[in-house]
This record gives sequence, C-alpha cells and structure tokens, in this order.
Amino acid sequence: MCGLRRDILPALVLLLLLPALSFHLSVAQEMKPVQSAGTTGVGTVEAPIKVPGVAYKSGNRRDPFLNPMMLKKEVKDADEELSRGLPPPGISGTYVAQAVLQGTSVRDTRRMAIVRGADTRAYFLKEGDRLFDGYLKTIGSDSITLVRETRMRSGKTLTQEVIKRLRTP
Repeated sequence: MCGLRRDILPALVLLLLLPALSFHLSVAQEMKPVQSAGTTGVGTVEAPIKVPGVAYKSGNRRDPFLNPMMLKKEVKDADEELSRGLPPPGISGTYVAQAVLQGTSVRDTRRMAIVRGADTRAYFLKEGDRLFDGYLKTIGSDSITLVRETRMRSGKTLTQEVIKRLRTP
C-alpha cells in the first residue's frame, strides 16, 4: 500500500499546483507588451478586437435592442405660434381664455357686455373691442362670441370662435 501512495503522490501534487501555475503564467503573459508584425519594438500596438457576429436587419420592425425613449427626437413644428410678448394691464392684456362673461346690457340698439378680466376687474365692452389675443365679435342676450387670433411664424393668422355664456345649458 505504501508503494501505491508513492506513485500517486507526484501526480497529486501536480494536480494541486496546476491551477496556481496556470494563474502565474496568465499574469506573466498579460505583462508582456504585444507587438504586431509591422512594429520594431519601440512602440507597442494592440490589434483591434474583432467579434464575429451577425448584423441585425430590422426590415420594417423596430430594433428590440434599442431603447425607444432614447430615440425620441424633439421635432419643432416649422409653423409655430409667435410670441406676443408681455400683456399690458387692463382688458387689453386679458387672454380670450381668461375672460369671464358677467352680464349683458341691451339699450335701444346698443349692446354692451360686462366681462371680468385677468385682473378680476369688470369691463364694459362693445362689439369690436380688443383683448390680448382676439376681439369681441358679437353680443347676444345671454352670450358673447370672442374670436381668438393666433399668429403663426409663416405669417398666417388662424382664427377660432369662442362662445362665453352666462348660464351653461
């Protein structure tokens, strides 16, 4: 039995020392400078790593490996609304959306609308009076029609009629 152990002992020591020996060899290889065939040894140049693979061809489908949130591009509309600047005080600085109809007045053939502006004051308006982004078109018995004007960068002016009522139906 002792003879068998003496024969196995060198193989056992070699098996135990093999991982440590291979680690030391790999560290020694990493420390050596890599030279390509075209260099003289003065400068070291590493060869680029080439990874074999297949290029993804999507056809008409989206690439599943790309994050769609990162692909969003901010597209500016070529025909966007122009800035009007700072609104002046009073009813001429009130947007059509901010105007609130408080009442109407009819006297003979003359009609007046009582409108609360952005500054919470009441203003007496007649047809044709201007607001910051539009004007008063018509005055009815319980409603007014305002026209909102939007000036675009291309020079066009878009109009939109807005009806404000005293009582909602």
